Amino acid sequence: MKRYLILEDGTVFPGEGFGSSIITTGQLVISNNRTGIEQSVTDPNSEGQIIVFTIPSVGSSGINRDFYESINSQCKGVVIGSSSLSTVDNSVSFEDWITSLKIPGIKNVDVRALATHIAEHGEMKASIMDTHDEHAIDQIKALVLPPDLVKRVSTKQSYPNPNMGLKIVIVDLGLKYSILRQLSYRDCNSVIVNYNSSIEEIKNLHPDGIIFSNGPGDPKDLPNVVTVIQALQRKYPIMGIGLGSLLIALANKCEIEKLPTPHHESSLAVKEVASGKIDFVNHNHSYTLDQKYIGSSDFIVTNICVADGTIEGIRHEYLPIMGVLFEPEAAPGPTDGYYVFDEFIDLIESVKQQEGDRNQWN
Repeated sequence: MKRYLILEDGTVFPGEGFGSSIITTGQLVISNNRTGIEQSVTDPNSEGQIIVFTIPSVGSSGINRDFYESINSQCKGVVIGSSSLSTVDNSVSFEDWITSLKIPGIKNVDVRALATHIAEHGEMKASIMDTHDEHAIDQIKALVLPPDLVKRVSTKQSYPNPNMGLKIVIVDLGLKYSILRQLSYRDCNSVIVNYNSSIEEIKNLHPDGIIFSNGPGDPKDLPNVVTVIQALQRKYPIMGIGLGSLLIALANKCEIEKLPTPHHESSLAVKEVASGKIDFVNHNHSYTLDQKYIGSSDFIVTNICVADGTIEGIRHEYLPIMGVLFEPEAAPGPTDGYYVFDEFIDLIESVKQQEGDRNQWN
C-alpha cells in the first residue's frame, strides 16, 4: 500500500505502508541505533515520536520480547529503508511485530536523504498518511503536539520492585525497565511512584535516595515536579536521568535549551570531565542545559558530549544531587554508563555515614 511521510515544512517522502493503516502524527526523530530496535520502540521516551531508523535493513535478527522497556508505551510510528523477514529462534519478524503493536510503519523510504534534511532543518512534526496534497500539509502545520506525554507513560499506581538493600523511590517520568534491572543488581529495594506524587507521599515512603527517571517531552511542561524537587533536595540524595536531570537543573535556577542536533543514538561518546575518560553510551534526548547559566549555579559539569561539547552530566557542589542526560542503563547500547548507578549508591552511603557520625556525637 502506497503511503507518504509528510514533514511539516511540506517535504514528502513516499514509501510503502506496513503495520497499522491509521494516520499518525508525531515528532520526527532520527535514530542511528543499529541494535536494540525493540528497546527503542517500547522506550517510554519515544512516546509521541515517529522514529526513523537509518540502518540499511531492520529486523535481520528478529524481535526479542525480553528487550521490552515497557508494556504499554510505544512510539507513534516507524520509518525504515527496508526490513528483513528473517527470524531467529522462532522470534517474530519486525513487520509482524509492528503490526501486532498497532503501530503505523512506512518502508522503502530514502532514510539517508531524510536524515540529511532533518540535520539541515532541525527536528519537526511529521505524519504518515495516505495522501500528500496541500490540505494534508496544512493539517500537519496546524496540529499542536500534546504536552502531557509524561502523564501518558507514568505509572498510575505505585508498585514495588523488592529487594533487601537501600530503599530507592523512583518518580516515574517514563521509567525504563532496564533502570529497575540495574537497581536490582545492586540489591536496591525500589518503590515506583506516579510523576505527580506529592512531597508528603514521597516522604512517607522513607527513602534512602530518590531517582527522577527519564521520560518524554519538554521539561518546562512539568512545573509541579520542579516544585517537588526543590522541597526534597535538601533532605535526600537525588539522581536524575534524562528528563529527570533537566528538571533538577530547572529546580536550581538553570536554563534549558533545545539541541540543534538532538541526541538519539545508542553509542555516542561522552567524556568524564574529571578523568578525561571516554564512555560510549545511549542517548535519547532533545534538550540540554544552557551552558551560560552553569557558572552562576551550584552545579559542576561532570560529563560532556564529545561530538558537540554539550552538557551530559552534572553534580551539585554542596548537596547530594547528581544527574546525567544520557541513559546509563544501556538499553540499547554499550554498558559503559553502568558506573552512574554505583556512584549514586556511593553518594547515598556517604550521606548515611555522615548522618551516623552526627548522631554518634550528639
